[in-house]
Amino acid sequence: MKRTVKIITSLVLIICLFLLASCANKGSSSSNDAKTLKVAVMPFLNSVPIEYMINNKLDQKYGFTIETVYFPSGGPMNEALGAGLWEVGTLSAASVYSLANYNAHVVADIGHSEGGIEVLVNPDSDILTVKGVNKDFPEVYGDAATLKGKTIAVPTGTISHLNVIHWLKAINVDPNTVNIVHMEFPQAYQALKAKKIDAAALNPPTSFSAEADGMKIVSSLTTLNIPQFDSIIVSDEAYNNKKDTIVLYIKAFLEACDALQADTNMAAEELLNWYTKNGSSSTMEACQSEVATRPFVTTEEIKNIKIGDSVRVTADFFASQSLITEDKLPIVDKNVDTELLNKALN
Repeated sequence: MKRTVKIITSLVLIICLFLLASCANKGSSSSNDAKTLKVAVMPFLNSVPIEYMINNKLDQKYGFTIETVYFPSGGPMNEALGAGLWEVGTLSAASVYSLANYNAHVVADIGHSEGGIEVLVNPDSDILTVKGVNKDFPEVYGDAATLKGKTIAVPTGTISHLNVIHWLKAINVDPNTVNIVHMEFPQAYQALKAKKIDAAALNPPTSFSAEADGMKIVSSLTTLNIPQFDSIIVSDEAYNNKKDTIVLYIKAFLEACDALQADTNMAAEELLNWYTKNGSSSTMEACQSEVATRPFVTTEEIKNIKIGDSVRVTADFFASQSLITEDKLPIVDKNVDTELLNKALN
């Protein structure tokens, strides 16, 4: 009996010590979690600064830890934000969904994303016979006659879709007179090469590969004078609970952008390595073109950028296409934040 009591007493003691240790670990974990960020990455240029930060231990330098969460594109990344699977990420057009539907916040514009967002055609396309029909856009090709009945492939609801709609508007073409079909970038390019479609709206690296293969640009965000930025997006929970760490993250991100922009050959090598690491095929030449046409925003440049302008351009487009409802626009505006960037710059 005494032995039984002793065993029970020992078990109770062990359980109590375990519970105390667990509480202590929880407290320590909570403290560490405040300095840990779940960072979403994609196989694109806008994640290269994150890879640079990790490889050069900039997170350690600024006193926080990056845990990456991989996504193939912005769509799945948005859905994962709704499930709380990441806290910080870099998005361009797709960020509108995060702001409108998940109350995320845009806190900094860190890269020019308009470069390489292009509509391309085969070199023998009759669309190339008409140029500058709208004098405000002298480098844009096509008109109502050459576009009538044409099939244009694009992943709908993306920044490339925005390019298509603005292209048609610029050359006074009714969208109902063309066939816009949903197709992912690689498939759209293959269909263009096989001449199963008339035009493909592409993004890097596919657009640069298409150019290298002789395809011709008929419209782009650059020729349409539509600015776009990749932006740092923060979940609502992280925004409210990890502001100090987000400020450190912005500091580190800008240091990475400064380094990459100061050495574009190094940036192109980093991009090629990033594509290769994530299963995308590209060349050094294509990566150099992408880096040249999609520069990173430096610490000095960001001081003169009005955060959220390109987000609102995209939000208006999404509303016009019924991809978000009109009542979401004020929510998008509300979730544009300047406070954390200002702290990072001071």
